[in-house]
Amino acid sequence: RYKAQRDAMQAALQQHLPPGCRYNTPVGGMFFWVELPAALDATALLAKAVDAGVAYVPGAAFFADKGRANTLRLSFVTVPPERITQGVAALGRVLAEALR
Repeated sequence: RYKAQRDAMQAALQQHLPPGCRYNTPVGGMFFWVELPAALDATALLAKAVDAGVAYVPGAAFFADKGRANTLRLSFVTVPPERITQGVAALGRVLAEALR
């Protein structure tokens, strides 16, 4: 089950993230770690993402010292594949708008 959800998120990230975004595909975890272009702040964009119907955890909280504002963590284990695609597409639109 998790593999299908992970694969759905990987495909959606490939298709919908704007240029300059990078991510790691988990081999044994439940989250994707996403690095946004340096100009973007994941915490500042969270409210816009929630308004668009998607939530994530800003990555700055996962650093022992000075966090990187342009990172975020996405979970795929509680969402069916079709909703993952919709959510990542919405996130991609929010990020693309922020980059303009």
